[in-house]
Amino acid sequence: MKTERTITLSRMNCNGCVRNVTRALQTLPELEIVRTDIPTKTVHVRYPENQVTLEQIKAVLSEAKYPVVAAEPVL
Repeated sequence: MKTERTITLSRMNCNGCVRNVTRALQTLPELEIVRTDIPTKTVHVRYPENQVTLEQIKAVLSEAKYPVVAAEPVL
């Protein structure tokens, strides 16, 4: 079963930021980036909970200098 979340980042201001966030998230197995939105500083992701955790996602983004502000489930 896959989980979907909309993750709000403390900063994501340009296409360069989107590339950096995408590269960071691509290091996680089976994580799929559905959509990014610069104006709202959000990235919508889909992933299998048995292979990727929210904590891993937050750690990867924090390491890439894009700390997570919120991570809301997509209903």
